[in-house]
Amino acid sequence: MEAHSGSPKDGEKKRNRFMGKLFKEKKDNTSSESQSQNDVDDFLHGPSDKLHMVGTSPSFPPPLMRLDTSSARRWPAASDLPTSKSTRGRSASPKRNRKGLVVRFTDEQPEVIGEGGDEATSPVAEIGMRRRANTHPPVRQPNPAQTTERRDIKAADYGPSFAERANNMGDFRPGPIRRTQTGFQSIPDIGPDSSHANVSDRSPDDELLRPLGIRSEGDRRSFADMVKAEMRSGEGKALVQAASHTSDPDELFTGPESTGSSGPTLQLQINTRNNIHVPSAPGIPPSAESSRPSSSRPITPNDSFQPTHSTENHAGSSGASLTVPRSLQPSIPVASNQVAESLATLSRTSTLSIQDAALAVGDDALQEFQRRIGHLFTLFRLSTEASKPLSQCSLEELVRVSLWWFLKGRMNLETAVRDRPGTPQAQQANYFMRAQAYADLAKSLWLTETVTSQYPEIQSRQSTVNSNQDVLESRQSVLSSLRKLTMSMKRNNFLPPDPKDAPLTQGLDPSIWVRGEGDQSLLYSQRLTSVRSLSEAMPLGDTSRTFQFGRMFVESTLVEAAAPQQYRCAVLISVVRGLKESSTTAVIASQDGALNLSIQSDKTRGLTWEDVRWRATQRIIEVSLPRGFMLLLHCNEQDFRTLWGMHDYEKRTQSVLAQRSGEELVFETILQSFQYFDQSQQPPFPKEAQPECHFKLFEKTVIIKAATGPRTLHRGFRLGLNTSTKSKHLRCIDQDFSPSHPVQFGFLRGDGGSPALLLKIDDGKSKYTMVCTFHDANERIRFHTLLTGIALGQGEDVIAEAPITSFSVADSDGDLSCLQPLQWQGFRFINYDHTDYQSDKTVLSENLRVAIDFKGGSLTDRINVEPGELKLRLDVTSLTELKVLRQPQQDMTASVAESQVSKELPRELASILLESIANSESTRKYTFPSLQELHLFQAALTGFAVVFDGIACSFNISRRRMVVPIYKKWDAATTRVQIVQREKVIQLVAFFDNFSHGKAMNFTLKSTDIFETSSSKKTFSLRIVDAKFSLPKAQNGSEAGVDHEFVCLDMPEYPGEHDDVTIVFDTEAVRDSFAKALPAPTKIASRMASVRR
Repeated sequence: MEAHSGSPKDGEKKRNRFMGKLFKEKKDNTSSESQSQNDVDDFLHGPSDKLHMVGTSPSFPPPLMRLDTSSARRWPAASDLPTSKSTRGRSASPKRNRKGLVVRFTDEQPEVIGEGGDEATSPVAEIGMRRRANTHPPVRQPNPAQTTERRDIKAADYGPSFAERANNMGDFRPGPIRRTQTGFQSIPDIGPDSSHANVSDRSPDDELLRPLGIRSEGDRRSFADMVKAEMRSGEGKALVQAASHTSDPDELFTGPESTGSSGPTLQLQINTRNNIHVPSAPGIPPSAESSRPSSSRPITPNDSFQPTHSTENHAGSSGASLTVPRSLQPSIPVASNQVAESLATLSRTSTLSIQDAALAVGDDALQEFQRRIGHLFTLFRLSTEASKPLSQCSLEELVRVSLWWFLKGRMNLETAVRDRPGTPQAQQANYFMRAQAYADLAKSLWLTETVTSQYPEIQSRQSTVNSNQDVLESRQSVLSSLRKLTMSMKRNNFLPPDPKDAPLTQGLDPSIWVRGEGDQSLLYSQRLTSVRSLSEAMPLGDTSRTFQFGRMFVESTLVEAAAPQQYRCAVLISVVRGLKESSTTAVIASQDGALNLSIQSDKTRGLTWEDVRWRATQRIIEVSLPRGFMLLLHCNEQDFRTLWGMHDYEKRTQSVLAQRSGEELVFETILQSFQYFDQSQQPPFPKEAQPECHFKLFEKTVIIKAATGPRTLHRGFRLGLNTSTKSKHLRCIDQDFSPSHPVQFGFLRGDGGSPALLLKIDDGKSKYTMVCTFHDANERIRFHTLLTGIALGQGEDVIAEAPITSFSVADSDGDLSCLQPLQWQGFRFINYDHTDYQSDKTVLSENLRVAIDFKGGSLTDRINVEPGELKLRLDVTSLTELKVLRQPQQDMTASVAESQVSKELPRELASILLESIANSESTRKYTFPSLQELHLFQAALTGFAVVFDGIACSFNISRRRMVVPIYKKWDAATTRVQIVQREKVIQLVAFFDNFSHGKAMNFTLKSTDIFETSSSKKTFSLRIVDAKFSLPKAQNGSEAGVDHEFVCLDMPEYPGEHDDVTIVFDTEAVRDSFAKALPAPTKIASRMASVRR
């Protein structure tokens, strides 16, 4: 029992003792190990597992017994500093005691690492890469002997004064040669007289006046940067001091102001080819300058141009070279007399220097591009040898292929640069497109610069054959275009990546030749080489003879009708236009020249646009060739729209000058200049004056069918204008001048006093102003008179012209108010083939019109009326007033001088006058100074000359009753009586004032009529026996209208009445004058009673 009872307790005690020892021992080991680790971390200022060593670490870490200071690095790497990205995360080290630490704002200037924004020249990614690359720049100790030797060689480039100073360096003694420490960050010993003290002792004002590139030690973010700044400043100052022989090293850094120099100085750095080889700091060899990291910051005026060199050129050179940052390169002080000489020299050779500098920049960019893509040349050579050896190719073939790949590469590069991919797949496709574009440009450069340079024609640079001359010019054009393109690529940071930094893109097409597929015999059956010149077949851009509008690479298929054979190949379509041509030309060319044709507008030169059929649904352009062949051009949607848009725009532009149905060309000229003014944000026409514009004016007419035959009515004008073919982008203006809107014009003077005409358009659809400058004043007058309707056509003449007192127009509502304030001046009647008023054609006349002038404009009323349509009336009380009744018309033209009338008048004329007479009948009232002007106007209007015009005191008409032979007289009081004559037709016209039976009547007088006169003490009468006439018209009930008040002379009413008409005058002289105008002599009336009473 005891043994059994004690056994479990003893076992539990032993188990507890064992477990306690086990856990206690583990805890002690863990704590001691953690304490050792903390000690190491405190000493190294961070956890040991986060320390990245440069060398290769052993597989097993050594025991941390003691620190081996002999193998430790002198300076920590940039990744080990607190500013590195690896320490930005949360540290795993124990929390340190931060008691006593405070936060203050610093007075130091911020560190500028680059310039951003939409207009920045360097992308943000390149700024970051450049900052990371400058963290550990290679620093090399200079070799004094080598430095002195190179300085002596380049001293003459600084001018005579600097060369003399450099050659007389007797006081300069180079220091002893010392061993240079090896390693990535070798730091030389800095003596007490180092420039560090000079830099640190500068005043705060000097710190603020320094450029951003030169920063003090407080601006640095790491200890390594501060040490490197001290090193570079000291070494740079030492070299400058030795080169310039200056006792004070700070003179070249702080400038003459800090050293107390009184002489004026000027820093002169010209970006020309003459100082390309001049280093920016004296005493620094060119290799040191070229070894600087490339910078993408904007070039300041203090930065001189430096040629770009590859790092391989100086990496293996003997002797150490020195890298001096741009911010520490001092400028060269130049004396005032030297500055004057330099400016005088540059003023004499400024043009040549700028051109040479541009060529140097282009060559440098082309060399940099060649260096980056030169590794592809081997692939191109292997590709050509496998397909067609270069030895079997002519110079023309190679230049043609070079043109092909340059155009293709440039077009694809532009597309890739403009593209903004949003998805990873699109970005990958854009990257591949850009890489292939670089490869295509490399093909062109390889063929042009490397392959064709071995040909004798290129080496001799002379050719007597015109075709070879064109080939040589095309090759030179390719080189020039490559130079310009690479300059743009370098300026915008679009050069291909360095082959060391980026691997070769997989899937690039290195082939040079583009071969067709199918039956090539189809090519020989057609004459598809209408374009002979190589520069015309593949134009690079605008030339002195042609404009280039677009190009595209498409697949073409040559087929024969009812035949299965076909031939497929890639072709280039270029849309061009000659400077003397008004239509575009599409040039289709293949790489090998088998397809080389053009589509233009001249049938005598080959294919025209009429032979082209557009298949919009299939995006195919079908070109019909002779003998049943067809060329199918397979385009993508964008290319098809582009070609169709160009062709359609050209058709619409050219159609403006073409005569349309119902139009007649009345004026054509070449304007000296044309200017368009529009207040809209996007005007359809450029605002600059366009010279030598083609100008046409068309008269619009409409033909209507009538009982008398077809009639031609005026419906306004149309103005068509095309810009000169010498301008690249053809623009057109197609403007209608409708009779429903007045013509607003103004006479101006153009450049050099040339006559100009201003036209203001405000027709509801568009609102703008145009100014047409003519070569001759007669052209301006002719155009203005045509537009206003007062120009004399062929066979036309002014048949009547006289002053006028007033003119008004009235409709059913009364007089129109817009004409009342105008000051009327005169009228002019224009008609065709004028010999005599009585023989002029007034009815159905397409030429008869009256122009009424007023101060500031005119009204042109065309009188193209049917028989019986023109009616007139004379006033009984106002003898110089004439009224004309007109039916609705749409051919009146109103014109106003824009600067001489009120702004409201054109709108009122359009909305009140022209709209009213176009929709309803109207009454025109003319008032003249005397009866003579009235009779002239009436004769020109109607063709009836006025023989007698007077006032009768009574006008009696005898009426017989229907059943019984009893006569009743209609007696009208004061009556205005006229006798008018047109050739052999004589009419009597009577206008009544207060006559209940009518307002007016007219009838024809014949020579067989009997006229009797009688006299009394107070009255003198004349009776027309058994006159044939029609009774006056009376107003029919309540019907509104004034037609019954007017008479028609060309078609009088049918004479249904046969009664006596007696006219009584106040004086015998008036009666006798009236009797003389009758067609037959009068006789004295018999005293016997007449049978008819």
